[in-house]
Amino acid sequence: MDAVVHGGILIISSSKYVIEQKKRLIALSIILLVGFHAASYAHYAQKEKVIKVFHSLEETASVKASAGKKSILPVLPRVEIGPCTFMQKFDKYHADCGTLFVKEDPTESHTAKNNARVVSIPIIIFQPAGEVTGDPVVITGGGGPGSSIYIMDEFDGDPSLYYSGIELSTLQNGLPLILMEMRGSGLSLANLDCPAITELEIELLTTYPYKFDNKQFVKTNLNCANRKRALGVDANFYNTDYAINDIDALRELLGFQKWHLLGISHGTRISLRYAQQYPQHTASLILDSIYPFEVDSYVDMPELSARIFTQPFTLCDADPRCRLENGQTSETLFASFMSEIKLNPPTLEVEYDDENWTVGQKTLKISPELVAYTLYNNSYDGEAILAFPQIIKDALNKDYAKLSRLISEIIDLQNYTWFSEGAYSSYACYEEIPFSNTELAIKNAKKYKSPYWDDLPAINLDLQLCKIWNIKPALNNIKSFDHNQLTLPVLILAGDLDTFTPTKWAIDFHAKLPMRNKTQHLRVWPLKAHNIVHGDKCVEAVITSFLNDPEQTIDNDCTLQNVSDIKTDAL
Repeated sequence: MDAVVHGGILIISSSKYVIEQKKRLIALSIILLVGFHAASYAHYAQKEKVIKVFHSLEETASVKASAGKKSILPVLPRVEIGPCTFMQKFDKYHADCGTLFVKEDPTESHTAKNNARVVSIPIIIFQPAGEVTGDPVVITGGGGPGSSIYIMDEFDGDPSLYYSGIELSTLQNGLPLILMEMRGSGLSLANLDCPAITELEIELLTTYPYKFDNKQFVKTNLNCANRKRALGVDANFYNTDYAINDIDALRELLGFQKWHLLGISHGTRISLRYAQQYPQHTASLILDSIYPFEVDSYVDMPELSARIFTQPFTLCDADPRCRLENGQTSETLFASFMSEIKLNPPTLEVEYDDENWTVGQKTLKISPELVAYTLYNNSYDGEAILAFPQIIKDALNKDYAKLSRLISEIIDLQNYTWFSEGAYSSYACYEEIPFSNTELAIKNAKKYKSPYWDDLPAINLDLQLCKIWNIKPALNNIKSFDHNQLTLPVLILAGDLDTFTPTKWAIDFHAKLPMRNKTQHLRVWPLKAHNIVHGDKCVEAVITSFLNDPEQTIDNDCTLQNVSDIKTDAL
């Protein structure tokens, strides 16, 4: 689960190294549960390029499969690979960039008279530092679903953002690393992005008092869906099953017999589905912040949302360095603060960069909903969760610097990850929304509703998406995953503070595996939240051990000596 939002508004986070890393973190982790609740939107660093790219996305219904000569019918699927632009300033590893071309509808004929509609999918292939010693590792999609994994020019100046957190286990361990977008997201074409939804979210978020506008959200989604249909895009061809076929098409074109799959959040579903359909080509699975098919995320969402606003303060009360001296609980302090700003909303100056890259200050009245949204958004990061109590303490003392900074980062469009609202709908309506226990989800939303947070509008809005986008649900028992058939090596990584894909999901899934604790392992980290594969040497050491020998996966309590030994061996 990667991004849930209150009333249809996005979830993002930040801070300089942290801003760039969290961009990647959220790009790799926006969970299914609340589509626009996790909307994301980003531009290229170069304004001219941004405009050009977005115009092409809107005006092009499909990528024309051309091979230079019109008389020659391009082969589909096919892959075109060339040098990456960032290679001019990057020499740590060799990297190739390219595009996978596949038919939107695999059953469509492809002839000289009737060229099939084509989907283009960006890819990057990093080669290891030394000799290739094993099968490649493939990152299977971002979170959301609908989130990009950041194959774009914006980070060409720092390609390490592409492999941060898994360099030791892959590129320093003799294994190539392959990144590919999922169809419908990122810079894939056709693209199902709907920027107007993000603009509406920001407008509502920065208007006092905050009020969710279901009618306007429905209208904006319908306009986007109609525009995509007018361009010839059929959103029914953008889902998990078509995505895994794309992955295997790339494998075959690159000539690999097997590869390891690394999925994060909704990407774990892509990995699991691939392993289910193509076990002979799956060497192992690494599942970070697992989102199992069998869970009902809408039923669980309200309780998980409520946990976001209690967990940080419970942790604070258990720590002598954080808890209040008068014995008052931090959670009570938080409730007092939210009540106070409801009666007397503070006015803050926040930085706000709009879609035209206009940088400046914006004066906002701060509502309880905006504060809740700000904390919610940052709950992907364990360190941020632990900082929440101090932020509230400072705000109660009229020191709003830290809170203002968090709010600025959230409403700054430049900090938004790429998120395709249409792709969210197409994937979610295929595998999740139609299978939810709606009655229980609504009951739970009412049960856990607070004065500043209400999941019910978001749930009700999502229930309308499938009709708006005219998406048909899966007919192949996609929610009935047969755990007994999953006998290949599996490493499940979870964070004990994760409120988007809770540890319980990971524990329950692991308990059903036939080779658990032999070649199928679960590792849960305390004081970590969503997306464990994120710049942690201990996590890297566990992944390296697993890839080298699934039967000897090391424990979580990696010592510096363990990490040093593994790194020395890898080099």
